[in-house]
Amino acid sequence: MRAYVVGNVAIDETYEVEALPTEGESILGTRRSSELGGKGANQAIVLARCGVPVTFIAGVGEDARADRLRADLVREPVDTRLVTLPDLATDLSVVMADPRGGNAIMTTVDCARSLDAATVAPVFAEAAPGDLMILQGNLAADMTATLFDLADTRSMSVVFNPSPVDRRFAGLLGRAAMQFLNEAEAKAYTGKTGEDAVRALVDRGSATVVMTLGAQGALLGTKDGVHTVPAQSCTVVDTTGAGDTYQSVALAASIRQDAPMDVPALHAAAKAAAITISRFGTISALPSARELDGLLARDT
Repeated sequence: MRAYVVGNVAIDETYEVEALPTEGESILGTRRSSELGGKGANQAIVLARCGVPVTFIAGVGEDARADRLRADLVREPVDTRLVTLPDLATDLSVVMADPRGGNAIMTTVDCARSLDAATVAPVFAEAAPGDLMILQGNLAADMTATLFDLADTRSMSVVFNPSPVDRRFAGLLGRAAMQFLNEAEAKAYTGKTGEDAVRALVDRGSATVVMTLGAQGALLGTKDGVHTVPAQSCTVVDTTGAGDTYQSVALAASIRQDAPMDVPALHAAAKAAAITISRFGTISALPSARELDGLLARDT
């Protein structure tokens, strides 16, 4: 099985601040890192470090940021297909992290939302029935819908992380074989919280829904019911990338067992996310291939 991740890649500029700003407030910060990031890239890298064959498709500009991203991605075990968009600046994320591990993130999506089907579709000529298409919310809504259609024609299973929230994704949720989202996102799409939100999303048609709850763990929903999975205790340093780590390790654990998503897979995901949370930064905070191999060997 191969996973095709279509999403964004960005330079993540991470700043340590004493407290996250309120509206109109000017604050001081210290830059802690400047490195490869973006939800799409994070998910592709962690999944590949778990040993899953991954093709990653993203848009970049024709600038120094793009050169840097290419150099970083070539070091990862990912089949990277970057689309150059000459008239745009490569996407950038500004991350503000406070001492309690909270953060606020602003990401540009000029490149991510300029990807078009004519450019991306040829890559999927290589896809086989049963392969995964992994999508997040950074692409344009019409492009996301087109990719769902493309997945149907190739008999691929879509894993959808509809973040950031876009109400236009609501009609696509039930078409995804699997959804990963947090409680706030689930409430935005369903108007419900907790197990009620998970059940509502399963009722729309997804075989599996995973709703993360931060320090309270996660809920796993299927047609057979909703299960609670605890979080892994850790020292919280920076939560950037934790959700991406969680999703990718859960998927890898399921693939490793050639079985539907289950509670043990989410236990492994929680342990991996705890590693990310205990470190500052983005790619530098993601678990290494060695760490992930050891974790999956114990937990699957």
